[in-house]
Amino acid sequence: MAVRIGVTDGNREFFERFRSVLMEEFPGEFEVYLFPDLPKALKAADLFRIRVILLEPDSITPEEYETLPVPEDVAVFRLADRMQTEKQWEQEQARRAALAENGVDLDPEPSYDRLTVYCRYRSAAEWRTRILKAVAETGEAADKEPEKPVRGGADQGRKGSCRIALFTSAAGGTGTSTAARAFAECCVRHSRHVLYLDLQTFPGRQASRSGDDLYTMEDVVLALRGRKYAPDAVLDRAIQTEEEGLSYIVPPVTPSVLFDMTGEEIVTLLDLVEESGRFSIVVLDLSFDTSERIILPFLRADKAVLVSNGTQIANNKTAQLLDALPSLCTEDSILIYEKTCLLYNRFLSGESEVLQTEVPLKLGGIGELDLKDPEDLAAEISNARAIERLYERLTQ
Repeated sequence: MAVRIGVTDGNREFFERFRSVLMEEFPGEFEVYLFPDLPKALKAADLFRIRVILLEPDSITPEEYETLPVPEDVAVFRLADRMQTEKQWEQEQARRAALAENGVDLDPEPSYDRLTVYCRYRSAAEWRTRILKAVAETGEAADKEPEKPVRGGADQGRKGSCRIALFTSAAGGTGTSTAARAFAECCVRHSRHVLYLDLQTFPGRQASRSGDDLYTMEDVVLALRGRKYAPDAVLDRAIQTEEEGLSYIVPPVTPSVLFDMTGEEIVTLLDLVEESGRFSIVVLDLSFDTSERIILPFLRADKAVLVSNGTQIANNKTAQLLDALPSLCTEDSILIYEKTCLLYNRFLSGESEVLQTEVPLKLGGIGELDLKDPEDLAAEISNARAIERLYERLTQ
């Protein structure tokens, strides 16, 4: 596991150089993230195993540092602009050690003054040696914590414990978001920890911030792209849970950020959710468009649900999507069809060519419901037999 390093430094040029040099010369050994201040870095250290923090000395006073709970397994360095500053600190430490050996009683040294001072301008090899030594000295308690089981089948830190259900449609207005929300509520009813990941329009929700610590989907996307803040820490603070138990990511202030996400970024987001160990099921609501960004999430999903509403246009587009998937994906077409399910949402009557095909698996139909409120409609559909069949197939 790579050593995660947090930098609380206003010198952006140093951060960029430090991060790029470490990751280029020692790929896979380090992950470097920028934090606006020490309290936020310490919170990430507690939740996401930040092992080393490089502290900008002017960003906090010694008195403020004394009030902060610094974990024992986190090494904190004070950065210095001059080598002389580092040498002066070393000389002071040597002087105090000599006096103590001679039996001189000294006043306790403040914890801030005990922090190792290290000059910024070192080679990557020197930084690597110092960081690995500090990690070894602070111990590996964070890496040896026992895994904690999570209700609903998700085990802390164990990959493969989180199941992903992708809902999509080749035609608009087929009720994909309603069906996805209904399936998420069905999973919650079965005592699963569920994240409803809506990457379309966040229906029925408005972006709002209840405090400075709250992040939105926009912050998560920017963290994935810039890697300047720990994406997993941002994701954790962007997730909210409703009273009924369903979790979601706070919608972005700028909704267009959803449509700019690439397939690679969506898969990276899914990986972060899985690695967090918080959820046993992710319900992903993602539209199919000409950018083909859905292909990687489709391959990543355990089940892909194609939603149609029984109209001729929707059925024809669904058939076209089924024909296109094998050519767009590198996986065996049999495997693609095995993970693909066909759901007819608010289907009235009649049959089409899509209904008569041998593949993919047909979940059945959901009858027309005379409910105007989207939340009431989703709640009613969540009890449908077709949704229950999908849950059984996803969790079997």
